[in-house]
Amino acid sequence: MATGIGGSTADQELARLNPPGGFVRITKEEREGRLLKAQQLMVDQGIDALYLDASTSLFYFTGLKLWASERLHGAVLPARGELIYISPRFEEEKTRAMLLFGSDLRTWEEHEDPTQLVAACVRETARAQPVVAVDPATPFFVFDGLRQAMPQAEFRNGACVTAACRMHKSKNEIALMQYAMNLTLSIQESAARILESGISTRDVQDFLIKAHLKMGADMPPPFRIVLFGEPTAYPHGVPYPQELKEGDMVLIDVGARSMDTIRTLLAATCLVSPRSGSGTCGRLRRRRRRQRLRPPNWVDPLNRWMRLPEALSRRPALGQVIRFLVSRTERGMGSGWTFTRKHTSCPETKRLLLQGCVFPMSP
Repeated sequence: MATGIGGSTADQELARLNPPGGFVRITKEEREGRLLKAQQLMVDQGIDALYLDASTSLFYFTGLKLWASERLHGAVLPARGELIYISPRFEEEKTRAMLLFGSDLRTWEEHEDPTQLVAACVRETARAQPVVAVDPATPFFVFDGLRQAMPQAEFRNGACVTAACRMHKSKNEIALMQYAMNLTLSIQESAARILESGISTRDVQDFLIKAHLKMGADMPPPFRIVLFGEPTAYPHGVPYPQELKEGDMVLIDVGARSMDTIRTLLAATCLVSPRSGSGTCGRLRRRRRRQRLRPPNWVDPLNRWMRLPEALSRRPALGQVIRFLVSRTERGMGSGWTFTRKHTSCPETKRLLLQGCVFPMSP
């Protein structure tokens, strides 16, 4: 049996798991600093207002956690002025109770067009022909309403503000992310210790749910992929349960939201003796780890780093079965990954890698 694989049970591992203390949540003052940075970026780019929908960006800047629905619910950030929250009238009391700062909350009734309310908020501080940046997570029906409510406005992709802020993490954010990733890693290690011939993917998934909840996840992991053998070549899973056999490769890909951070980690292991190609697999994992931890060259464009997984996956003898091992370093950076891929990891990206910059490696 490989070191760290098997030899325990789900009950024993659940009893052993205990979330450590010592983490610090993102403070109100840090979120207010994010808003000031966003406003400076808006001034620099000639943007009059930024519309934030019920998205991870709204949470990033304000701490207000809303679920997107058919009703407009969000905020308007003027380049100069105070943040304005937008809410359905029947949600006013609930929304006020959730606010960390600010008190300007505008509401709309069911018979009213909420995009007209957004337009009115923009007109209070904007030019006659305003430039409006729109949260890229905004549903099209909301954007369509905004451009009809403000036909004279120029609309821009709000990622020029939101992504420009979110891709650079503060020391507090990185510390919180590291804490969350350490929790996930401890769960992955426990999951490896319950592996034995005959265990099913559903058994492992059930353990992952219970372990994440015990370790402080806000809810069960929204995805918990467990694959054995050949299906590990298909990292997004197969639609049927499996039982583990000796020599199988194992893939566990799981993520959960906790402490304002979505934490995800992909792990791979092998039960007992590796099958053909696993020696190459191990060497490539070690090489990838050395590359990943090498002190970054700050003048390298991000797209140069993004080519590393692709280059490694082309190595002879690797084959499709273990391509997933070079698929990524980490996803779920910070308070969501809705902004990351387009603005950091596409081949045409020329942005320089700067201090505090995080990005996925998931081609």
